[in-house]
Amino acid sequence: MNVSEIDAVVSEIHIAAPPEVVFAYFVDPDKMRRWFGSRVQLEPRPGGMYAADINSQARARGTYLEVVPPSRVVFTFGWHDDPNIPPGSTTVEVTLAGEREGTHVRLVHRGLQTPEMREQHGQGWEHYVARLAVAAAGGDPGPDPNANPPQGGT
Repeated sequence: MNVSEIDAVVSEIHIAAPPEVVFAYFVDPDKMRRWFGSRVQLEPRPGGMYAADINSQARARGTYLEVVPPSRVVFTFGWHDDPNIPPGSTTVEVTLAGEREGTHVRLVHRGLQTPEMREQHGQGWEHYVARLAVAAAGGDPGPDPNANPPQGGT
């Protein structure tokens, strides 16, 4: 881990699809909805909106910073109504590289200030990157268990 990744979560995976196909899952709302979010609104251009609702409480918000087909997407990220990680307060950088009849995906989420934030988001990205791998390869990742969290207090 280099110095710029001390406050970061890194998730990497190989996907059995070319970079052009995988890239679409970060910029096309219908494709993103298959692996991340029940409601998705995207404006995939620098300065454009990034909004993905996993459920009624977990609503990611940010802004696209870079969109470089088919190799790179960077957007700010945070949670609506979360003072600890407000919208746009962190950055997600996705790089896609063709390899072995597929794509190597490297997702780096920077700006997560505490070990607890990094652990929670690390688990979340591992879950969602695995769902992305299935969807982008043409499979069905199935219903997201996070889309309808159990009701009741904890």
